[in-house]
Amino acid sequence: MSEPWTTLKLIQWTKGYFEKAGVPNPRLDAELLLAHLLKCKRIDLYTNHERTIAEKDLAKFKELIQRRSKREPLQYIIGETEFYGLKFKVTPEVLIPRPETELLVEEAIAYYPTLKKGGEGGFSVLDIGTGSGCIAITLAKNLPEAKITATDSSKEALEIAKENARRHEVDRQIEFLLSDIAPWRVFEAEGRRFDLIVSNPPYIPSRELESLQPEVRDFEPRKALDGGNDGLQTIRQILTETPRFLNDGAYLLLEIGEDQGKAIANLIHEQTSLDFQGVKKDLSGHDRISVAKKLQKPLC
Repeated sequence: MSEPWTTLKLIQWTKGYFEKAGVPNPRLDAELLLAHLLKCKRIDLYTNHERTIAEKDLAKFKELIQRRSKREPLQYIIGETEFYGLKFKVTPEVLIPRPETELLVEEAIAYYPTLKKGGEGGFSVLDIGTGSGCIAITLAKNLPEAKITATDSSKEALEIAKENARRHEVDRQIEFLLSDIAPWRVFEAEGRRFDLIVSNPPYIPSRELESLQPEVRDFEPRKALDGGNDGLQTIRQILTETPRFLNDGAYLLLEIGEDQGKAIANLIHEQTSLDFQGVKKDLSGHDRISVAKKLQKPLC
């Protein structure tokens, strides 16, 4: 009779299996998958490391590790990920939220005191390409007075975003719209203007997509990654359209590629109604968030 599979033994075996498959962070992923299966915290795996794993759970775990060994993202297997301290449902229909994008949220929250308006207008935010809704929802949780509009060209992505909004009880604070970038004609007809526009657009040059990690290249939605020949295709569209929908003194915050700061600055300088405010670096020292401000209209 073979020895039973304990929690610790299974983690060690899975770590080795993942190493052979080239999976990054093999031990961490083994722990997270097992904790997910057993519905416990990672630390519980070690406080009860001699726990025997039932045969039915072993069969389920085998399926999970086979999926991960084929480089399917851990977040898709588990079905959720954490962003800015909140849990979000994720599926292959949406881009997996990254820690770098949290900087975009931090910047947006930091600008809020200078943009907040009194009266009926309130504080209006537009999130372009919302995906899982992580940016819009996190802003809603941190800025309860804000009225947020979130767009996406994918119906499936919007359903995930709406589900996440309900999960975090901010669904009444966010209007979700199906649109390629944004419904500019509708906004124009309704006279809509925003105090803040944010976006994490696709910014990876098409030629670089094949060199991405398999988790990204083979599983995440290509449309959310592919920024065209130079990575700036969608960003150009956003910069062309958004200025007329920003209130005077409002801000446009865009997540960008790690070496795109100079190119973005040049594009913003071409927009006579926008003032380039600079590029924020991420923790690795790379270009990450471009900041532009809508210029005040002259009095005469």
